[in-house]
Amino acid sequence: MPRTSTKAAAPVRRVASDYRLEDQVGFLLRKAYQRASSNLVDRIGSYDLTAPQYATLARLYERGALSQNLLGRLVAMEPANIRDVVLRLKKRRLVATRRDATDKRLILIDLTAAGVALVEQLIPIEIECTATTLAPLKADQRRLLYELLGRLAEG
Repeated sequence: MPRTSTKAAAPVRRVASDYRLEDQVGFLLRKAYQRASSNLVDRIGSYDLTAPQYATLARLYERGALSQNLLGRLVAMEPANIRDVVLRLKKRRLVATRRDATDKRLILIDLTAAGVALVEQLIPIEIECTATTLAPLKADQRRLLYELLGRLAEG
């Protein structure tokens, strides 16, 4: 049995004594995302959908049939993650795949009639969830937030 030391560990020297996690943009963005996502998932959970699954359906609703690669980029998901999301949605018959008419090597993903009906049912709910998330902000602050987030998202 290994021996445990009874000596107190030497204090770790802190280089950045004025560092606060709350001052880090990634932390604040993550917390804001968690709040927005929670607002959405609380409302769409009864539809057995996650926020990424909803985003995938909504993007297909906006854009029509897309390749899995492009769809993943348009919903900001890694290839393995979008693959799993598409498989789950396909299993539920909310999306279907087909070969592109001009490039037979390309597989397109599109909403089924059930997928369209579900998205049309969920869009008003998502709009309400966004309003709930942004409720603490005034109209000019909401516009500024969208502008700034857009700039950050574009890189």
